[in-house]
Amino acid sequence: MKATVFCLVFTLLVSGEVSGRTPSSERDNLTADEMAPLALKDSMYYHFDEWFDRFQEKIEGLEAAAPSLENRVELMKFYFNYTGLLGELTHTLAFTSKYRIEKISREFLSYSNRVKDLANEILNDDTKTEAQEAEADLFLGAAEGYIGIFEYGQGNLFQALINGFQADNHLEEALVLNPDLVDGYFGLGMYRYGNSRLGGFGNFIMQGGEDLRQVGLNHIEHAILKNASAMPLAMKTLAWFYISEQINPRNKDLPAEHPLSNTKTRQNAWALLIELENRYFKGPAPYPHFIGNKEIAMMKALQYVLDKNYTQAETEFKKVLEISEHLKKRGFAINPQLTSSVEAGIKFCSLMLWEKKDTKGCAEIQEQIDFLNSGGSMVEYDSKKIRSELHAVFSEALEKLTAKLHCLEPLGSRDAR
Repeated sequence: MKATVFCLVFTLLVSGEVSGRTPSSERDNLTADEMAPLALKDSMYYHFDEWFDRFQEKIEGLEAAAPSLENRVELMKFYFNYTGLLGELTHTLAFTSKYRIEKISREFLSYSNRVKDLANEILNDDTKTEAQEAEADLFLGAAEGYIGIFEYGQGNLFQALINGFQADNHLEEALVLNPDLVDGYFGLGMYRYGNSRLGGFGNFIMQGGEDLRQVGLNHIEHAILKNASAMPLAMKTLAWFYISEQINPRNKDLPAEHPLSNTKTRQNAWALLIELENRYFKGPAPYPHFIGNKEIAMMKALQYVLDKNYTQAETEFKKVLEISEHLKKRGFAINPQLTSSVEAGIKFCSLMLWEKKDTKGCAEIQEQIDFLNSGGSMVEYDSKKIRSELHAVFSEALEKLTAKLHCLEPLGSRDAR
């Protein structure tokens, strides 16, 4: 789930939604703006190789071409497209601060820096137009955000804050110059929400400690309503944020009509998850190798847990496991911790459906509680704050089940008679 608050935060792809399936022969002549949404949509189906090849071919051609300003702008965009696809691959492989493949990490950081260097070069060119300046600011902000994500994952909080601050400034500048670059609102929304949600030193330094969660959510909603080219990422991220707000202790006593109340955030989360299913996963699979999206299944599993619908939650956790095993067979080096975490989620749901006290059931419930208390998790997450809140959801449910079944009383007493 790291692909939510931070890894998705600056996966910006420039505007220019291209709908439908474009024949392969026609894709060769598409611009970076036209290719980006197609590649992003295909990443939802774990279809990566074709786009890595196409982006690399375009990059090599532009690097060999005359270094005109127009070519440099286009090259900057293709560098970023390649970076964005690498970012989606890391989400698929379930990268965390403890699990990554160094070759992919190095390439990800290398292309992020290429975007940054070329964007700065364009900004320093006196012949640039206002439109080119706006695009350079957008991609520079995105690149700074990517580098900040990398530094955060390495535990370099201060450097991550510096990169985040620079990213924020450049995204704002891009939108001042060209408000139609609506993916910039997606990036700013991630930044505003993420800093406020995690709080602490980072939010104090960057946002004066203000609670800008709603501001961030509104920015992302604006990007979606304006048909941002990063639409699937924006929708996935917003769905996760609404799930995240349901476990946020700050919202505990909010009235039902408040936009961050459990009632409202649950409604919004389900609306987005249903819309994602309808837009991208209804009907025949676009590729024979696609059997489902594990990120969507994971979010549905968590939402069902929050709804206390453990039968459906178990079904979705099993889907995550099935999809992960299928991806492994296709050669994807999925984080092994994902499998063990999802298996724990399946076990949790099975226990929550237990209705009658017996020695075996109570022992397994206590075993699951011990697993959580010893650092185990049903969802891998780098942020200690969010991980702690998720831990509380599962732990409290198991504690209540223990009390309901009277597991701490001798077998044969009370309802166990």
